Amino acid sequence: MGRDVTADKTPLLMNAEQNIGNSAILEPQPGSIGTVVPQTNPERLLNLSGGSAVGQTVTVVMTASRIVRGQTNPNPGFPGPITGIIEYGNGGRFTRIEFDVPVGPFAGPFTEALSAIEPQDGAVFVTVPTGVLRVYARYDNLLLVPILGTNPPMSQVEYTNFILSASNPVVGPGGPLLVTPPSGPNIVIPPEPVLVKAMVSYFTKTRSRVYKTLNCYLSPETTPPVSIQIGTPTAATPAGYTGYAFYALPTYVKNVKILRFPNTGGGSNLDVLLHDGVRPVDYINITSPSPPAIDIVGNESIIGIRSLSNSFNMLKLVCEVGI
Repeated sequence: MGRDVTADKTPLLMNAEQNIGNSAILEPQPGSIGTVVPQTNPERLLNLSGGSAVGQTVTVVMTASRIVRGQTNPNPGFPGPITGIIEYGNGGRFTRIEFDVPVGPFAGPFTEALSAIEPQDGAVFVTVPTGVLRVYARYDNLLLVPILGTNPPMSQVEYTNFILSASNPVVGPGGPLLVTPPSGPNIVIPPEPVLVKAMVSYFTKTRSRVYKTLNCYLSPETTPPVSIQIGTPTAATPAGYTGYAFYALPTYVKNVKILRFPNTGGGSNLDVLLHDGVRPVDYINITSPSPPAIDIVGNESIIGIRSLSNSFNMLKLVCEVGI
């Protein structure tokens, strides 16, 4: 007997018990350095279900903005990375994507939040075909642990703080950061809570550019560049991979651009190894201060980075996601 396609015809956005828009305040993970393990229970913003027979293409709009709290929050702080997560499918089978949600600029004086001024939203549009939709937001402030190369696994933050520079810890992208004002004592500005919103509608926006940033290493800009080795060789390091740190690429990634600061002179030399999860498949040596966008083709799903003598304050992998 065939399935009764007349049943289960409630459209995704027509369920009276559900909401097409929601918001949440995300708090950064506690700790004096960057969050190494991302937030494990991300805030669910949307949970929509419709019948598989009436699933269709929808566009999710996610925004993030600084929070205005008046006199209780005199220093707006620095927002860390916000990750958007969308799970979509037909109920029985679904997949997920992760991407950056840009944080909008703070509206008003930087050192004095004004409750009468509305913050600006940063926004991203993601279009998916689905009958079931779950949307989450996660406050990472993350510095990634490589999937290979250290035993036990250690992020660049842990490796640098523990071995090379314990007196000058590396922090996450959102802080906390030590700031020296023009007058008066130094102040510590914590990472800022962020207001995240999600809405969904039956329309498409095909020109939205979606990225996922993998933060590998960060230090305060006032700190002189530290000469560190990317990837810590140990007895567990596979043969031929000495010095590489390997990171898993996000789902649906089209290309990767490696950002590092400073990126001039001898400090701009990086070895890049692309891997399909079984064996290396491509090798790129980057010497230019202007890093190219590296196309991800075929079964390439892992990226390895090595630099045995570079000095830098920052290393990020910015992945363009094609969905």
